[in-house]
Amino acid sequence: MPLALEQQLYNSANAYYQGATFLMKPSDAVGAHSLLIIQPAITCAALSLKLYLKSLLAIEGKDKEDNIFRFTDLFQALGGGMQDLVLLKFDEFSNTQMSSAELAKHLEALDSAFAKWRYIHEEDAKSVNVEDLEEMILAVRSTILSLKPDWDQQ
Repeated sequence: MPLALEQQLYNSANAYYQGATFLMKPSDAVGAHSLLIIQPAITCAALSLKLYLKSLLAIEGKDKEDNIFRFTDLFQALGGGMQDLVLLKFDEFSNTQMSSAELAKHLEALDSAFAKWRYIHEEDAKSVNVEDLEEMILAVRSTILSLKPDWDQQ
Protein backbone atom coordinates (compact mmCIF):
# COMPACT_ATOMS: atom_id res chain seq x y z
CA MET A 1 0.00 0.00 0.00
CA PRO A 2 1.46 3.40 -0.95
CA LEU A 3 2.38 5.81 1.82
CA ALA A 4 0.22 8.84 2.49
CA LEU A 5 1.50 12.15 1.14
CA GLU A 6 2.44 13.45 4.58
CA GLN A 7 4.64 10.42 5.22
CA GLN A 8 6.20 10.62 1.76
CA LEU A 9 7.11 14.26 2.48
CA TYR A 10 8.50 13.28 5.89
CA ASN A 11 10.60 10.47 4.41
CA SER A 12 11.99 12.79 1.72
CA ALA A 13 12.79 15.40 4.37
CA ASN A 14 14.63 12.76 6.39
CA ALA A 15 16.70 11.76 3.36
CA TYR A 16 17.77 15.36 2.68
CA TYR A 17 18.46 15.95 6.37
CA GLN A 18 20.63 12.83 6.56
CA GLY A 19 22.51 14.04 3.48
CA ALA A 20 23.03 17.47 5.03
CA THR A 21 24.20 15.94 8.30
CA PHE A 22 26.69 13.74 6.46
CA LEU A 23 28.01 16.66 4.41
CA MET A 24 28.41 18.90 7.47
CA LYS A 25 30.86 16.49 9.08
CA PRO A 26 34.47 17.47 8.44
CA SER A 27 36.17 15.14 6.02
CA ASP A 28 39.87 14.52 5.66
CA ALA A 29 39.34 13.84 1.96
CA VAL A 30 38.23 17.36 1.08
CA GLY A 31 39.25 19.44 4.07
CA ALA A 32 37.05 20.47 6.95
CA HIS A 33 33.99 22.37 5.76
CA SER A 34 35.19 23.35 2.32
CA LEU A 35 32.77 25.50 0.33
CA LEU A 36 32.16 22.61 -2.06
CA ILE A 37 30.72 20.56 0.81
CA ILE A 38 28.96 23.39 2.67
CA GLN A 39 27.00 24.45 -0.42
CA PRO A 40 25.15 21.13 -0.88
CA ALA A 41 24.90 20.66 2.89
CA ILE A 42 23.01 23.91 3.42
CA THR A 43 20.92 23.31 0.30
CA CYS A 44 19.94 19.84 1.54
CA ALA A 45 19.24 21.15 5.06
CA ALA A 46 17.03 23.94 3.73
CA LEU A 47 15.14 21.55 1.47
CA SER A 48 14.62 19.16 4.39
CA LEU A 49 13.10 21.98 6.48
CA LYS A 50 10.76 22.89 3.65
CA LEU A 51 9.65 19.26 3.28
CA TYR A 52 9.18 18.80 7.04
CA LEU A 53 6.96 21.91 7.12
CA LYS A 54 5.00 20.63 4.11
CA SER A 55 4.60 17.29 5.89
CA LEU A 56 3.08 19.11 8.88
CA LEU A 57 0.72 20.94 6.56
CA ALA A 58 -0.30 17.63 4.98
CA ILE A 59 -0.87 16.13 8.44
CA GLU A 60 -3.28 19.02 9.02
CA GLY A 61 -5.01 18.18 5.74
CA LYS A 62 -3.50 21.16 3.92
CA ASP A 63 -1.74 19.16 1.22
CA LYS A 64 -2.48 21.61 -1.59
CA GLU A 65 0.15 24.11 -0.44
CA ASP A 66 2.49 23.45 -3.38
CA ASN A 67 2.69 27.13 -4.27
CA ILE A 68 4.23 28.09 -0.92
CA PHE A 69 8.01 28.08 -0.88
CA ARG A 70 9.17 30.38 1.91
CA PHE A 71 9.64 28.87 5.37
CA THR A 72 7.84 31.79 6.98
CA ASP A 73 4.80 31.34 4.75
CA LEU A 74 4.75 27.58 5.33
CA PHE A 75 4.91 28.13 9.10
CA GLN A 76 2.17 30.75 8.98
CA ALA A 77 -0.05 28.41 6.93
CA LEU A 78 -0.01 25.96 9.85
CA GLY A 79 -2.90 26.12 12.29
CA GLY A 80 -2.31 28.01 15.53
CA GLY A 81 -2.08 24.83 17.60
CA MET A 82 0.51 23.35 15.25
CA GLN A 83 2.52 26.58 15.30
CA ASP A 84 2.49 26.41 19.09
CA LEU A 85 3.82 22.82 19.00
CA VAL A 86 6.66 23.82 16.66
CA LEU A 87 7.45 26.83 18.83
CA LEU A 88 7.55 24.66 21.95
CA LYS A 89 9.93 22.21 20.26
CA PHE A 90 12.12 25.04 18.93
CA ASP A 91 12.36 26.49 22.43
CA GLU A 92 13.46 23.07 23.70
CA PHE A 93 16.19 22.67 21.07
CA SER A 94 17.41 26.27 21.16
CA ASN A 95 17.00 26.80 24.91
CA THR A 96 14.95 29.95 24.30
CA GLN A 97 11.46 31.23 24.95
CA MET A 98 10.12 32.91 21.84
CA SER A 99 6.80 34.14 20.61
CA SER A 100 5.41 32.95 17.29
CA ALA A 101 6.33 36.33 15.81
CA GLU A 102 9.94 35.94 16.97
CA LEU A 103 10.10 32.44 15.53
CA ALA A 104 8.70 33.77 12.24
CA LYS A 105 11.58 36.28 12.19
CA HIS A 106 14.06 33.42 12.61
CA LEU A 107 12.40 31.59 9.73
CA GLU A 108 12.46 34.75 7.64
CA ALA A 109 16.24 34.93 8.13
CA LEU A 110 16.47 31.35 6.82
CA ASP A 111 14.06 31.86 3.89
CA SER A 112 16.74 32.52 1.30
CA ALA A 113 19.04 29.67 2.31
CA PHE A 114 17.76 27.22 -0.29
CA ALA A 115 17.80 29.54 -3.30
CA LYS A 116 20.93 31.47 -2.39
CA TRP A 117 23.06 28.46 -1.56
CA ARG A 118 21.74 26.31 -4.39
CA TYR A 119 22.86 28.94 -6.91
CA ILE A 120 25.86 30.30 -5.05
CA HIS A 121 27.69 30.81 -8.36
CA GLU A 122 25.08 33.36 -9.51
CA GLU A 123 25.35 35.70 -6.54
CA ASP A 124 26.92 35.96 -3.16
CA ALA A 125 25.12 33.75 -0.70
CA LYS A 126 23.78 35.55 2.28
CA SER A 127 25.08 34.17 5.48
CA VAL A 128 22.87 31.59 7.08
CA ASN A 129 22.78 30.76 10.75
CA VAL A 130 23.45 27.03 10.51
CA GLU A 131 22.61 26.54 14.18
CA ASP A 132 19.18 28.15 13.71
CA LEU A 133 18.59 26.04 10.62
CA GLU A 134 19.53 22.85 12.50
CA GLU A 135 17.38 23.74 15.53
CA MET A 136 14.42 24.57 13.30
CA ILE A 137 14.77 21.27 11.43
CA LEU A 138 14.94 19.35 14.70
CA ALA A 139 11.95 21.24 16.09
CA VAL A 140 9.72 20.55 13.10
CA ARG A 141 10.88 16.93 12.85
CA SER A 142 10.25 16.43 16.58
CA THR A 143 6.79 17.98 16.22
CA ILE A 144 5.97 15.49 13.47
CA LEU A 145 7.24 12.57 15.54
CA SER A 146 5.19 13.72 18.55
CA LEU A 147 2.12 13.37 16.31
CA LYS A 148 3.28 10.30 14.37
CA PRO A 149 5.69 8.40 16.69
CA ASP A 150 5.53 5.24 14.56
CA TRP A 151 7.24 7.10 11.69
CA ASP A 152 10.49 7.07 13.65
CA GLN A 153 10.66 3.29 13.29
CA GLN A 154 10.78 3.35 9.49
